[in-house]
Amino acid sequence: MKRWMWLTLAAVVVVGVGVTLVALPRGPEWTTSSPEALAELQAAMDAQMKLYYDEANRHIKRAYELDPDFVMAKLMYSDRVRWDEKDEERAKKMLQEVFETDTSKLTPRERFFVERTRAYHEERSEDAIAILDEYVAKYPNDPYILNQKALRTWHLGELEEAERLYQRLVEISPNWVIAYNQLGYITMMQGRFAEAEEYFKSYRFIAPDQANPYDSLGELFITVGRYDEAEETLERALEIKPDFWASYQHLVLMKAFNGDLEGTRELIERARMAEMPEEMIFGMDCLEHYTALRNAEAWQQIIDESDSKCVEGFKQGFSTVTTHLAASKLGDWEKAMAMEVEAANILEKVEKSGSEKDAMTVRGAFLHMQGVRLALQGKYEEAEEKLRAADKGLTYVEAGTGMYKLFNRMILAEVLLAGGQDAEAHGLLTKVRGVNPVMVADFEESGLKVIGLDRG
Repeated sequence: MKRWMWLTLAAVVVVGVGVTLVALPRGPEWTTSSPEALAELQAAMDAQMKLYYDEANRHIKRAYELDPDFVMAKLMYSDRVRWDEKDEERAKKMLQEVFETDTSKLTPRERFFVERTRAYHEERSEDAIAILDEYVAKYPNDPYILNQKALRTWHLGELEEAERLYQRLVEISPNWVIAYNQLGYITMMQGRFAEAEEYFKSYRFIAPDQANPYDSLGELFITVGRYDEAEETLERALEIKPDFWASYQHLVLMKAFNGDLEGTRELIERARMAEMPEEMIFGMDCLEHYTALRNAEAWQQIIDESDSKCVEGFKQGFSTVTTHLAASKLGDWEKAMAMEVEAANILEKVEKSGSEKDAMTVRGAFLHMQGVRLALQGKYEEAEEKLRAADKGLTYVEAGTGMYKLFNRMILAEVLLAGGQDAEAHGLLTKVRGVNPVMVADFEESGLKVIGLDRG
């Protein structure tokens, strides 16, 4: 095939920032004696609403420096100290100072964030959930608290409730534009693509000077096979903000998926010249390298590189799944099954984290790997079971995982054809064609093969 759908699996690694949101808009009721610190906090919140994290970090650091007793600034900055500055001890000290604050002097909103953070810090997750529910009930029109409730339900996979909460958020705070982004992803997850497009376009209309509306719309266009429109809108995001790295990642994913490795390399070089963080460049380099190997069907070389940094660094990414495929193509069932065991262990850890959204993708990769191995072993009924289970759990949550779902369906169709279930296979292809007709056209051009099964 010219457009190897294997590349969609890279979403687990390459595309990770598109919809992970902690949005805090401009608003009153923050406790500080410094007008300058308050202005910096508000600027940080504006930047977070746009998903401009570097700018947000600079503003929140400045707010803390201007008023070290500003509880909300200290709480937010402690998170940056832990994860960005890698100073665990200092972060702990800052949090302890926050917890020792007399919260009676804070606003209800500030008390909520302090109390919930304390509960999570002390590993009292049930109390943290109860605190959130209590404050939402007591302050139903506070957008900051309502946003946290909506975000939690979204991560739990409770899409109907999340949609209701984000619609409520738009009602009480029309300028909370990131809610349109979330509503777009929620409807996209459910295959409601026309509605998702309307939400993303509303987001773009309200915030035409921000990069993320264009990036989100670009993800939708990739998923449904409107690649020219995707490239145009993602490039527009980069015109607005040249260091909006997610758009580079989505463009690279799309170029690689389309088999345009020269274009992929050019984009990676552009990102490098724009000073994209090296760990992101590394992920895109791995995608390009393993795409080339996969397209060349260089199975033995892939196995020879099974201990590479790409495989070790991205346990559920394209490089790992490609290595599993190579082992299965070469009949190294011991290695393939050992990789599945490792995937199962990773899944167990992710499931314990409480984020069904994250667990969904890891679970899909695990079941998909099992299905591919079983198919190549000729165990079509068992392979069908695993691939259907993977499909059931996957959604169109973003470009990479959405294409992953479609790709998994293409292999399922190949398994059905190999097992003599032609009517079922073509019925499935009709469903895929309704989402992304280009993918089905490629599949047909390849002779209805992705992993190379013989027809039954």
